[in-house]
Amino acid sequence: MKPPKKALSYTAVWLASLAAYAALPAHSQNRQALEADEIILEETSGTITASGNVRLEGADAVLTTQSLRLTRQTPKSPEQLTLPDPLVLTQANGSQITAASAQMNRTLKSGTLQDLRMQLPKGARLRAAEATKTGAELDLKGGVFTSCPACEENPKASPLWQLRAGRIHYDQAAQDVVYTNTRLEVFGLPVAYLPYLAHAGPEVSRRSGFLAPAFPRSSTFGQSVETPYFFDLASHYDLTVTPRFSAKQDPFLKTDWRQSTQKGSYQLSAYVHQPDAKLAEDTQRETRGGLVGSGEFRFAAWDVDFSLQEASDDLFFKRYKISDSARLENRLTATRLWNTQELSLEARTFRNTVDAEVAATVDSLLPSLTHQIYFDAAVLGGQLDMTHRLTQETRDLGIDVSHLQSQLDWAWRQVSQGGWVWEANNRLVLDAYHYGQEKTQAQSDEIDAAEDLLAANATSLTVSYPLQRLTAGSRQTLTPKAQVVLASENEKYASIPYISQASLDLTRTQLFQPITPKNEASRINLGLSHDLDISNGLRSSFFLGQSYNLSDLSFSQKSGYGDNASALLADWALYIGPLTLTQNARVDKDSHAILRSESSAELDFSGFSLGLEHSFYEAEQLGAGEALLEEASANLDWQLSQNWSLSASQSENLETKSRVKSEAAFLYEDDCTIFQITMERDYSRVVGTSIEPETSVNFTFTLKTLTN
Repeated sequence: MKPPKKALSYTAVWLASLAAYAALPAHSQNRQALEADEIILEETSGTITASGNVRLEGADAVLTTQSLRLTRQTPKSPEQLTLPDPLVLTQANGSQITAASAQMNRTLKSGTLQDLRMQLPKGARLRAAEATKTGAELDLKGGVFTSCPACEENPKASPLWQLRAGRIHYDQAAQDVVYTNTRLEVFGLPVAYLPYLAHAGPEVSRRSGFLAPAFPRSSTFGQSVETPYFFDLASHYDLTVTPRFSAKQDPFLKTDWRQSTQKGSYQLSAYVHQPDAKLAEDTQRETRGGLVGSGEFRFAAWDVDFSLQEASDDLFFKRYKISDSARLENRLTATRLWNTQELSLEARTFRNTVDAEVAATVDSLLPSLTHQIYFDAAVLGGQLDMTHRLTQETRDLGIDVSHLQSQLDWAWRQVSQGGWVWEANNRLVLDAYHYGQEKTQAQSDEIDAAEDLLAANATSLTVSYPLQRLTAGSRQTLTPKAQVVLASENEKYASIPYISQASLDLTRTQLFQPITPKNEASRINLGLSHDLDISNGLRSSFFLGQSYNLSDLSFSQKSGYGDNASALLADWALYIGPLTLTQNARVDKDSHAILRSESSAELDFSGFSLGLEHSFYEAEQLGAGEALLEEASANLDWQLSQNWSLSASQSENLETKSRVKSEAAFLYEDDCTIFQITMERDYSRVVGTSIEPETSVNFTFTLKTLTN
């Protein structure tokens, strides 16, 4: 005779749960609950059978299924929870495990699951024909891991990539995923085999381990492979070591250090290499290296930042394609703001890397101290600012110069009821110079005294009258503008060694912009601008301007200013939907020949943009010894599809009929993969060095969730 059974309805679930678990150990009581449409308790054996919307709460998981059978432990057999139907196991961390069937213990902490599927954070997925669960650990036989989403149209289709292993061990507590006898499959086809592989689980934001490798190729290094390794030393600092192994050179090493402190953060990148053959032609050093860094900090009321560029030899950064800069610069700046004042202290060092040192080369600015005061109250109806600056310029070649400057700026603006816009500016500068004692005889002849005390002032008055016309579908604005500049024109500034003339470059922006009084001349500036805006998306702008010299000063042709009248400035832009056309030109005032021209055309659609640029400079517009320059460049950005994109650019010197640089990048990215190929051809040559045109190709393939 079979033992009697008791059938319970859903409304008496809690009674059945109480009876079923009354005999369980005390530590497990009140931690589990069973709910179902029907629960049957075999009173003699204590076996429980549940069916219909079954929900079982375990120690750290919740099980849902359609049926289960729980048998109590006996001397001959262990306690066992049999789950014959598909089930969902929701763990305490929110992750879900689905299986076709399972055998587990009543706490749901351990057991064997058939046809397991597990959805992990960041889109990662695990599956296996059979898996064993022991606490937070899963052992999968014939397991597969991927972070590619399942195909909606065909869920059984192979993803872009997956890792298939004879065994996968996933420790959910430690977030370790370990593979044995693994092969990488792309669209279901095996492409690589690894006897052992391990990586952090998808819940880990950062951990020590290998990052995605890169496979660059260049004429100098040949085929190379870069294998970066990330050291997660602490939550606030880390180190990445990237060795490059190449066919033509000994290993090249790069290290990246990052650290955050309570006061700020900084990063440093160091490079070191023992060059062979061609890479050793630039230097006699057996070991070459460099250091690049930057950082920002906050100390009480002071903001401190720095940048660092230092190399073992002048051509290191250019030779190793780290930087194309012709000058290395180290800088340290400290700034403090309070009320209406600002104080900054700056130190800089410079080093030319391509051009030879000349007498005008500044090797260091130490210190450069600047104090600015912004007055709250209006002075004569305008804004008054005061700036004091102390600079010490030190040179390996040439004369050291100490410079103390005080500058007073006043600005006023008013719009009359009639629509006239009036602006006035005044800048007064007082300069004191002291020169170093170590000078050559030629340099001594250029300087009358060891010190110079100079002053300069420039006053400008500007008036404009915007005229606007509005119609139902358009707006036009015509603005004539005139400016008178009166400058003290202190000719003694011309005797100051190394004084900068860089500000004398006539552009639309600078035409009405006050210039430093030591470079300023009395002049009249005239300009006319027109802006059109039509409601259908058509916009245009045009500007024509010129400067007239009222002084006896002479200007270089490069500046654009003339002894009597400057060159003509003609700028225009046209915007038609996705098309943008711009043109900036400097035209000879007499012959109307183009002296400078910068033009561009850009076509910008959603997912596609094409840009063309052209520049032309007459020889005298560049500087002494410079030849005529004409360059053209083109760039393309194309989002081929949701995942595929292409970018390319090329620049060419039209005067010498030679290419300058060509670049192209092909990128594929989806939820689980990044694949990129970049190609670059640098045609530049450095005179007096062994640096010649070079081609480089870089290939990267990143499997998301496998690398930090």
